[in-house]
Amino acid sequence: MCRYRFNNIRFYVKVFSLPRGPFPLPVVGNALLFRNTKVNQFVTINELHQIYGPVFTLWIGGTPMVMIAGLNLIKTAFNSKHNELMGRPKTAFSEALLQSGSDVAFTDHGPVWASLRRVAHSAVRKLAISEKLSDLVDDVVDETVQTMKKTHPIGTPFNPKSFIYANVFNIIASSAFGKRYQFEDKELKYLEDSFEYFRANSNALLICDRIPVLKLLPKYAKVFTKIIKTMSGLSVFARQQYMDHLKTHSSGVVNDFCDALIEAKEEAIQEAKESASDLTDKNLSLVIMDLFFAGSDTSQYMMRWILLLMANNTEMQIQMRDEIESVIGDRVATNEHRNECHFVNAFIAETLRYRGVAPIGIPHVAMCDMQLDKYHIKEGTFVMGNLLSINRDPNLWPNPEVFDPKRFLTSDGKFVSNIPGFTPFGIGRRICVGEKLALADLFFITVRLLKSTNECVFALPTGDGSADLDPNPDILLLNTPKPYEIMLKTR
Repeated sequence: MCRYRFNNIRFYVKVFSLPRGPFPLPVVGNALLFRNTKVNQFVTINELHQIYGPVFTLWIGGTPMVMIAGLNLIKTAFNSKHNELMGRPKTAFSEALLQSGSDVAFTDHGPVWASLRRVAHSAVRKLAISEKLSDLVDDVVDETVQTMKKTHPIGTPFNPKSFIYANVFNIIASSAFGKRYQFEDKELKYLEDSFEYFRANSNALLICDRIPVLKLLPKYAKVFTKIIKTMSGLSVFARQQYMDHLKTHSSGVVNDFCDALIEAKEEAIQEAKESASDLTDKNLSLVIMDLFFAGSDTSQYMMRWILLLMANNTEMQIQMRDEIESVIGDRVATNEHRNECHFVNAFIAETLRYRGVAPIGIPHVAMCDMQLDKYHIKEGTFVMGNLLSINRDPNLWPNPEVFDPKRFLTSDGKFVSNIPGFTPFGIGRRICVGEKLALADLFFITVRLLKSTNECVFALPTGDGSADLDPNPDILLLNTPKPYEIMLKTR
């Protein structure tokens, strides 16, 4: 009993040393705030910002998470030249994924991280501007659409999830390690099921990781064990793809992300660069995993939002189709066409603002004691930037709850993306390394989807403007659409 009281006193001493937030309970913290599964967690977080201001502390079990909101504050925190908030949390998830290696997404800032990010950024940029990417997307999406038309004739409602998965996984897999899957491929099904299981049970993973006592309960223990096993399996899968590539790689030939990383490693060894020791096969295979896991997960959710919003706004969809017909016609879309399809780009950008998939992202960790605004943050504290607060800021976006692609168009209809507050991929040096590739993928997939169905429009069975656009409350930390059905309708 004395030990219990002592632990509680120590817990609340820590509580009162951090920015004020909802009062936490011992053991569970503020976890009960999120027990209402009908309410999206980002709605709850924004409501807490309204109560406690731009900085408050949320407790998950005994772990404090300092939430920060607002463009200027998040920029100040994550752009610091001293790199105070460049750490990453050590969790059961990251340990299962990294298996004592290093990557770009989950490794603390340091020389190894910097070396890996540098080669990853270079490889992604080359892929994003490669004409091979547009040819690949054109082929993959057209093949998937033909399957979709055969299985779901015009006027037949269907859930597009599996088709979007097939598109995105094939494009990312081909970009990462030059692999293509048939629609019914068993390995594709394994990957889809693995990602789906992880997302469906990510709530249990986070809670068990921060409230370890829950792992004593059979229900949570079973789910936690299976998630860790699933992530370990995906890590092994990525490593095997890399090692198979390594055996057949020809020096000087770069066809995909694997080739680019292997070339970077060989160049570093030949030139005796300091980074050579960081570019191990294990670390590079984990960078492949970053691209594959983060890229396929977020891109497929973004494509679900894009497709839903197109079906919900058929006039905008027809405007996109007309622009594509005028600018591209029967040709394969290229990077030059990206600069000319202004409304298509504006529609995609507004989707990223309106329903950005990762409005909080991966937690940052203070790597030393630091000052954040008027608060003292101790080393090891989790800090999370609420990008949704930027996307919903009426001072930056008039009528932010309205979906309006014209925000990204000048008065003469030209697309512009360098708008203050447009931060769909994060802020600071830990911004998503795959940003350029993701934007290229979203553009080429959207264009090919519309070109391959040009005689039709994507429509909602319940009529224009009837979509449920509230995010799915069952998926933690991601802004994902609820399951929905669309259909092809003759124009």
